[in-house]
Amino acid sequence: MIFLIVLVVMSALAVAYSSHLNRQSFIALKQAVSLHTELEITQGKLLLEQSAWTSPAVIESYAENQLGMHVPNAAQVVIVSPAPFVSPGSSMAGAHRSVQKSRMNTRPAKRGIQ
Repeated sequence: MIFLIVLVVMSALAVAYSSHLNRQSFIALKQAVSLHTELEITQGKLLLEQSAWTSPAVIESYAENQLGMHVPNAAQVVIVSPAPFVSPGSSMAGAHRSVQKSRMNTRPAKRGIQ
């Protein structure tokens, strides 16, 4: 009989301990869900701020006001075209090499006030 009473008491203690662990786990879950919600809100705010900062109007305004940059007028625009590609096996490859060698042999122009 005493053995059954001891088992009942031990079972009651196990149920109480299990309930305590369950409450602790539930509290931790609620905290994690709350943190997740806060982080989602923060992410949304940061994405909104990023989209605001990356708009062309904001970038142009920042460049003009903070960096002193301006959009060039038509006279200031220079269009640079790339050099034609010459494959190594083509007949133009030799001519291309000779142009490169002649450029290497020229002296650079003197810079400064003349």
